[in-house]
Amino acid sequence: MEKAIMTKAEAVELFGSDKCKEHFAKYNKFKSTNLEQALIKTIEQYYESVKKVEQGRAIVYELGSKREVIAEREDNRISNGAWSISYTRNLDILVVSVLEKDEVTETAQTLGKWAVEFGLITQKMYGLLKSRYEKSLKASYIHELKNNFIINDGEERILNDFTSFVNEVNGQLAGTLERMRKAGIIEIHPVYKGHIKETGETISLHEDTVKQILNLKRNLMEEYQVNDFFLLHYQNSQKVKVYNKEWKKELEKVTAENGKELGLDYFYKAFAIMLKAAKNKIIIYLKKYNKEGIDMFMQNKELFLVENENTFYKKRHDYVVEKAQKAEKKFLSKNTVELDADLKMFFDADELARNNYTFDKKYYSLYFDKLYAQRIKDLQEYYGQTFK
Repeated sequence: MEKAIMTKAEAVELFGSDKCKEHFAKYNKFKSTNLEQALIKTIEQYYESVKKVEQGRAIVYELGSKREVIAEREDNRISNGAWSISYTRNLDILVVSVLEKDEVTETAQTLGKWAVEFGLITQKMYGLLKSRYEKSLKASYIHELKNNFIINDGEERILNDFTSFVNEVNGQLAGTLERMRKAGIIEIHPVYKGHIKETGETISLHEDTVKQILNLKRNLMEEYQVNDFFLLHYQNSQKVKVYNKEWKKELEKVTAENGKELGLDYFYKAFAIMLKAAKNKIIIYLKKYNKEGIDMFMQNKELFLVENENTFYKKRHDYVVEKAQKAEKKFLSKNTVELDADLKMFFDADELARNNYTFDKKYYSLYFDKLYAQRIKDLQEYYGQTFK
């Protein structure tokens, strides 16, 4: 039996975490052994074996038979240890409390839509995620923010930064769902969907079709020398415009397993969640990941869940603000011009530093004026205010 071959780029797109995708997009290879090993562990949940082999000048993954059931992930971490993000347990409990009600939509949805359903982000935050690919939607968001005096003319780029903060929740939710799966609470299956331009129909894509799309994407990126980060943040550059035009044209030509052209105008990855545990889902989770929370939960379930929800929103708010403050501080540390006494007579250090940025001047002024973190805080509070 001929072994299936998967390139690293395909593997990253299909199975990589957000961090893995960002790393690979930046370097076009793995500079982190840990990230690649984590990716291989994920693939091994879906295939009997994964072996690195040479194919020409490249290293690719040779895959064994596809598993009928997704395997348990090998993980030697202590389940009750410290969490890298302060609100992880709160996020987990929010999710499992919704699962406890057995009211989740049992259809495949994107992580963004699941995040809304679990109460992790608002509908408007989800709209921000969509606006990365819909110019008219993004324009409406910017117009609204200016009308409400959240941002000023020339500061539009900061919305991209805030949207990236929102998108982080998707990656964190993916980790939560993996823990739910390991606890036997859910089954989760990734599903690729495609949208047919002519009919407006959304269809599930065959594995071979997905490989076609990923190969097309990789080849075009190499041809036009762009990556996901560049495509997202430099949408007005000429090579991005040319890439997008070619991408749309070639995506329409992608075929189904029967060889028929599908006429797709976009595709995306969704996740189907099926409930397994019949009851006591919260207790099952707490026993595995948060043993110290069991007593509090048993004493007053409703109070426990309300306090957990409030704690999540507060910690999430503080996390975003602190991250913005660190970004502001890091920028200033790299963009401070030091002048000796003689040069100070002729030059202004602050002006020299600002002159290094000849585009998006008002955006970069937010850093120099120490207003960047404040704008992010304002955005978090503006979009987060509808939680309650």
